[in-house]
Amino acid sequence: MRWFHLVGFLCLTISAAVNATVYSSTLLNEANKLIEIDPNQSKKIATSYLNQRKLTDQSEKSPTAISREDTDNSIRTPGGSIDAYKILARAEYNLGNIRSAIQTLALADKLAKKYQLPYLELDVQILQTELLWLNDRKSAVAKQTLRKIEERLLESSKTLQLTDGVTYRLTMLKAKIASYDNNMVEAETLYKNAKNYLGSRHSEKTLIDYHISIGEFYLNHKRYNSALTELLFGYWKSVEGNLSARLAKVNRLLAQLFFERQVLDKALDHLSQAADFYDNYEDSPILATVLKKMGDVYYFQGKYNLALVHFFNVLDHESTDRNIAQVIEIRLSLAATYLRLYNYPLSEQYLSRALELLEYADIPELQAKAALMSAGLAYHLQKSDQVISDALEGLEIANTLNNSRITQQAYYLLSLGYEQAGEYKLSLTNIKHYNSLVALEQQNLNRVSEDAFRQQKEFAERSLHYSGQEEELEEYKLEHRKFQKIAFALFLFSIILFFFVLRRGYIIQSQAKQIDDLSKDLYTHSRSKLRNLRMLNAKLSTSLQRTNETFEQWQMGELIHEPLNDRLRFVMIDLPFLRNMYIQNGYKAGLELEEAFGAFLKSKLDGPARIYHFSDANLLYIEPNSDRNQSPEMIFQKIQSWISEFEPERKANRNIRMGIADYPFLPRAYTAINDQELLDLLLMSTNLAREISLKERNSQWVYLKAIENAPAASLATGNIREACKHAINQGLIKIQSSYQNEDSLKKMLKDE
Repeated sequence: MRWFHLVGFLCLTISAAVNATVYSSTLLNEANKLIEIDPNQSKKIATSYLNQRKLTDQSEKSPTAISREDTDNSIRTPGGSIDAYKILARAEYNLGNIRSAIQTLALADKLAKKYQLPYLELDVQILQTELLWLNDRKSAVAKQTLRKIEERLLESSKTLQLTDGVTYRLTMLKAKIASYDNNMVEAETLYKNAKNYLGSRHSEKTLIDYHISIGEFYLNHKRYNSALTELLFGYWKSVEGNLSARLAKVNRLLAQLFFERQVLDKALDHLSQAADFYDNYEDSPILATVLKKMGDVYYFQGKYNLALVHFFNVLDHESTDRNIAQVIEIRLSLAATYLRLYNYPLSEQYLSRALELLEYADIPELQAKAALMSAGLAYHLQKSDQVISDALEGLEIANTLNNSRITQQAYYLLSLGYEQAGEYKLSLTNIKHYNSLVALEQQNLNRVSEDAFRQQKEFAERSLHYSGQEEELEEYKLEHRKFQKIAFALFLFSIILFFFVLRRGYIIQSQAKQIDDLSKDLYTHSRSKLRNLRMLNAKLSTSLQRTNETFEQWQMGELIHEPLNDRLRFVMIDLPFLRNMYIQNGYKAGLELEEAFGAFLKSKLDGPARIYHFSDANLLYIEPNSDRNQSPEMIFQKIQSWISEFEPERKANRNIRMGIADYPFLPRAYTAINDQELLDLLLMSTNLAREISLKERNSQWVYLKAIENAPAASLATGNIREACKHAINQGLIKIQSSYQNEDSLKKMLKDE
């Protein structure tokens, strides 16, 4: 019987994967991914992001603006800065820099208050509470803080639109605290409640992280079957999604589960898979943890030389020096392994070094293990008095910690010590205590086995149900064969008919292809593949009017379908990079780029919205607009975001010049201006936006809007452009613009 049972020391870290947050910045996504895997590298990336970018002065008051980065890589928004501070704080905590982590969160909280970002402010406070609780384990203080946050969240829920994410993280933290306090019922309830906040907008990664957290919770409380179910869900979902980081984490937890159930070969398989991933990050502290656990498995398998190799690899790992608990534990493991190899001098050497370090660290569990290790070594050296004294010390600490496994070992060593000293009565008393604890542990294992049997019973019942369904399936198969025979006869008859119509079908197909090619050539821009305005006509001869209208409506749709009912917004977009792409990239590359751009714009269209390639560098965008008071700034921002999203890695002039007008242009005279005249007004406003853009060197828009009572006669002069200028001077048409200087715009129009 083994005299010493080694229990792995679990390092507590903050995992960035639990939140599965997706940031608009690639740097922040990379830093967030590495928080647990390589916190030092994560810290460097987050620090670089904060130092190399300038904070914008623009306030972000809308929840939709949270964590959205500007396309300019030289600036950072307040939301992005707060995200970076949170990542930096978690990385600092995982590196053991508690004070730096809290100070960093204070900066984030200050920034959230300054820019009035309540959603992020609550998120920062939850993270701060979690870090403080993980550091001091004062659950009562943490719960009180969370209650205050929850009260504020309830008060703000009427105004905040993104409270589900905050509530989810708040509930998950409350569940962790309840789990740590051994409040199983409360913890399970909280975990179930947390799932209610995982709406459809949450990603598959968040759901996987949720099940991993549940599995870890059950594992910590020795509910192995429930833990296995949750962890296997996370395992296969991670495999399907090719999520290597989450798969590595699940493998670590599955290895811990099989290790505790003493299924050592399965534990080693999962540890090997995890090690394959973490080997790519040599500085990862988790790599040291995985290697340590592999050494523990080899130790219990009796492969002591392999165990030594892994323990020494952990001892040499860079992250080990930053964690005094890991340094002590690995030296205790080396001492235990050398004791198994009967190398008492080396065992005593590593034990002495561990005891020296324990003088500077208050870690009761490791102090108990070190005392029991000293007792075991003393037993082999025939020092009975030291065996008894060290074992009593370990027993006292184990009772304080309520650790049954260490208590078992303490009683067992006391029994050996008293037996060696010749005090057989005391030896018998202690071995009875040891046997009672072992029996209690076996009962728990039997209970787990009983749960497994019940699950097997459910599987058996399902198998019987499936057996009955198989009989029904055979009956359906017989009926199916009858219908197959009838269907085959009908098929033979159909094949005969098919040959009769084959020739006719071939001719129709050829003609349809020709018509399709002609229509594409006629109504599609030859390079961008967007619709164009080749056949837009105001009037046609009587003989051609009906034919052309029918053909044109079928192919491309009129700009205005029903003049008395349509409420539309017309946008003329001038794109400098379309004008210069062939000069900059060459003919072939320009063709490919323009076609890709056209396909990209098609993918962005929603519903009845339409876009036309008006000329080489001009596009016409039309969308329904029932609200004439809708801000033109919204459509400008939408189209600007499209241009920014198109191949963002390509260096191109992303400025746009937009002319905007509504149909009907005159609110009280719907048909006073037709589509061609409206295009003329758009060209004039787009030209104004272009002149401003050339002057200001940024994107600009100009919006022409007639006042409510503008008379139709004011634009019925035959020259729509001159009439429009005259109406602007008279105040019948208002000019809105990103330039925000109507007088200057009027002067520019006058100078044309």
